[in-house]
Amino acid sequence: MRPERRIRSWHASTLSFGVRGLTAALSAIAILVVVLYPVLGPSLDSHGAMSASGRRNADGARDRSGSDPLAGAGPSGPSTPTTTTAAVTAGSPAAPPSSKASVATVGAAPTTTTSTTSGQAVPAGIIGASGDHLTLNGQIYRFTGVNAYEIATDWGINAGCGADVTTAQLDQFFSSLRPNSLVRFWAFQGSMATNVNTGQIDWGPLDRVFAAAAAYGQRLIPVLTDQGGTCDGNHWQDPSWYSGGFEQVFDDPAGTDGVNLTPLSYWSYLQAIVNRYKDSPALGMWEPISEAEASTCSAQYEPQDCSGNQTCPNEAAAAQALRSFFDTVGAEIHSLDPAHLVENGLLGSGQCGTSGTDYQYVSASPGVDVLSYHDYYDASDAIGGDQWNGLGVRLAQAAALDKPIIGGEAGIVAGAGTGCLSPAQRGTDMSTKLEAQLQAGSSGVLVWNWVPTLTQPCSYDVAPGDPLLSALAGDPLQG
Repeated sequence: MRPERRIRSWHASTLSFGVRGLTAALSAIAILVVVLYPVLGPSLDSHGAMSASGRRNADGARDRSGSDPLAGAGPSGPSTPTTTTAAVTAGSPAAPPSSKASVATVGAAPTTTTSTTSGQAVPAGIIGASGDHLTLNGQIYRFTGVNAYEIATDWGINAGCGADVTTAQLDQFFSSLRPNSLVRFWAFQGSMATNVNTGQIDWGPLDRVFAAAAAYGQRLIPVLTDQGGTCDGNHWQDPSWYSGGFEQVFDDPAGTDGVNLTPLSYWSYLQAIVNRYKDSPALGMWEPISEAEASTCSAQYEPQDCSGNQTCPNEAAAAQALRSFFDTVGAEIHSLDPAHLVENGLLGSGQCGTSGTDYQYVSASPGVDVLSYHDYYDASDAIGGDQWNGLGVRLAQAAALDKPIIGGEAGIVAGAGTGCLSPAQRGTDMSTKLEAQLQAGSSGVLVWNWVPTLTQPCSYDVAPGDPLLSALAGDPLQG
């Protein structure tokens, strides 16, 4: 996914709510679909939403069996602990929350903890999971937050992805959010963690992000790579990559973004970055990859034109490859960092390997603690999508697995450009989406995408001073 294809932003004014009846009905229908889909679900060729980057949906198969985890090892990165956390098992079934459990005020200071994951106490300040809810400091945790994929860009040190972000801009950004908000960003090896002058790992830019987030009481979801290798070596992640190819180094000098900037394999980089930041108070949860799909890209489209030109010759094999990946990678993250959750980053609208019930099969991996969906459906669709791959289906599948689910991305195009949706209307539409999805079972939604300055008259982007950021600085979940 090229940066220019991912220039997403959003704007909103006062959040307006009131869709409980609609969302309850949609959730009930979705649950019926989850039950009946294996029997009645047709081919996905005629349904399933397109993603913002033009991804194609694949024909779907159903009912998978598990696969053996892959073996592998790599060097661990240096550790810079800032606070010590007790171990907690993440990834096993968790006890459901009490019906009397309270909802955390997202800006509340840490307190003693009573929430559990697999029967063990989650340390104060750590986001945990209890059944299909996230928890923080002994309370159910729901949130609204933002994506800011480019915040580790530091030209002169790394290649970056998106605009350069100064320390002053980082401080302004994190200080504008409610404490304990979640911010999702790219922590890619090829653009954010490798020094352009030496070609070696340089943690400075990522250290700066973690330090700034911690200073303002914020939490991060670092994303370790993406499906298309955008800003990370330009390697399209195909079924062979998910089945073990991630242990190989892809640093082809003939590429563009990845020229001599990915010295480690994905596997070794994962171990290094988890070991470095697992003790940071700013760490919220890990995302191994954004928008995973085990599709195939023809050589003629490699390395930069795969998105929109990929195919899915075998949905069943793709699902098995993704499941194997999350089984293996999730287990490794859990072994290195037992305290923090692993979120799967799936787009969720019917991509290769996650069509229909395959989404649930992949998400059932013990390496996955938190499910994901991305919402680029029509602005007027509070819970968008169809009866096979829509958001209502994904929410019901998460409930069936007894795991939390979050909206990892949600975007609406708006701006001052001719024919563009007004920022005020986008704010109203996004407010409706947030309320609907939270009421239907989502633990939180992260809107796309904060930028330091606007560069286009009509886009997904939101910059400092946008009314929506002011609205998020309050607490839209109470009352």
